[in-house]
Amino acid sequence: MNRLILYDTCNFRDYPVGGQLTSIKNFLRFLAETYPERCGEVLLAGVSCDPDDVGKIQKISTASGVFSFLAVAQAEADLGNVKKSLRLEYVKGLWKYRKLIGPKKNDCNYIHTPEAFAAVRLMRPGAICYVFSHGTYLNMWQRVRFFKKAPLVRLLFQRFLMQVIRKSTAVFVLDHGTERDYSAYNHRVILVRNSIVCRQWQERKRPDREVRFLFVGRLSEGKRIGTIIEAVKGYHRECSLTILGDGEERQRLEAEAQGSSRIRFHGAVSPDEVEKFMRSSDILVMNSDSEGMPMVILEAISTGMPVITTDVGGIHEALSLGVDSEATDGTAQAIQDAADRILADYDRYARKAYEKSLQFDYRKVNEKIFYVLNENLKWEKKSENE
Repeated sequence: MNRLILYDTCNFRDYPVGGQLTSIKNFLRFLAETYPERCGEVLLAGVSCDPDDVGKIQKISTASGVFSFLAVAQAEADLGNVKKSLRLEYVKGLWKYRKLIGPKKNDCNYIHTPEAFAAVRLMRPGAICYVFSHGTYLNMWQRVRFFKKAPLVRLLFQRFLMQVIRKSTAVFVLDHGTERDYSAYNHRVILVRNSIVCRQWQERKRPDREVRFLFVGRLSEGKRIGTIIEAVKGYHRECSLTILGDGEERQRLEAEAQGSSRIRFHGAVSPDEVEKFMRSSDILVMNSDSEGMPMVILEAISTGMPVITTDVGGIHEALSLGVDSEATDGTAQAIQDAADRILADYDRYARKAYEKSLQFDYRKVNEKIFYVLNENLKWEKKSENE
């Protein structure tokens, strides 16, 4: 029986916040609901914050199903205190525990972190490898902070990423720009979307007094959170900014926000807590200099929350700018002006945001993905009589 082996630097339950984890859990939810009898043929190769988990295959309950899980490396729970590259530790762990993973010739390897591609092909030359590209690989070397002082390593890393695109069985991408870029290297580039579980509509009311802004994500340089802080500190209306997430920039950002009661840091929280914050906030603010199709935006609009964002990567494909959201040039003044436009017609922005989110329902998105993976898995649903 052909197995499905899924690779990512998460624990497939609650780490890290948002991003690939939510997308992956929605895929697993689709499997558990559509092919419940096949969950035993899935292996999740990830990481864990608990060192006792490393190197052991165990059963975990996640996304409405029970799956086999193998942690191959320990992850740091405090994202602001990361000393080693988790990606590198993950690849080393895949090789160390290769006998436990043991990919067979016809197993389907579904890869969400590109570094795993090298380990899989070393374990099983010619292995079937489908890669999910959560953001473009073409300039990924610029966003990997551990290589900043090693230009030669950066160059080699970028060349490796191009080989991942070329040699993959197929590549899933999130936006039309990446689809066009990758098509020059691989004839099977498949446009899909990140997915969300669409909740029932809940009415939102225009904030009467305090405007509650929200940021969710890694506290890194490319997110340009400092400018969001500047915008909120200088905004003419009573407001606050809640920052969810952790990362190497946290200490600097806390110093920058010092003295302002408007700025509140909560650190990394669970996905369930993120949703609660989204329900109790008014506007999501993103200010990244590069993105794929951010899961946090999809999660926000599924709660009816309007978005202020820079127009980078696939963001304009996830939103209808000017309808459910407002785009900025990344400056503090532009963020403030965008907030004014949204607040002037808040009810309409909120309703349109929710309506847009329905396009990203996890069942629609993952049915398309699984159709491709199943070319090799060849799983058939059991009939009701079996």
